[in-house]
Amino acid sequence: MLHFGTFEIRTDIFVLLLSILFLLLQVLLCFKVKKLFLRLIPTVFFAAETVVFALMMLFSDGWDAIGFLLFTLCSAFALAACGLGWGIWAIAKKLKKVKQIKTERI
Repeated sequence: MLHFGTFEIRTDIFVLLLSILFLLLQVLLCFKVKKLFLRLIPTVFFAAETVVFALMMLFSDGWDAIGFLLFTLCSAFALAACGLGWGIWAIAKKLKKVKQIKTERI
């Protein structure tokens, strides 16, 4: 459980809500921003963060390794959400192209 003052938030729900937020952010970036560099910023950031936390987990011992494991899992979920956002964008782009081809044939 995470404790914010008098509030208690379940950690799994907190990570799920953050992942949904990052999914929505990535989908919004993919559909609204034209430059590939800007669309890749969240994905590259979470990939680097996941790698750094995984390395820190491997090179530390005791309770620190468990803490870095939790950080690695949280950043991996955010990275997966960004990947899912890229997938949604790619499918929507493909469907738009197919719809365009069908309307041209008619």
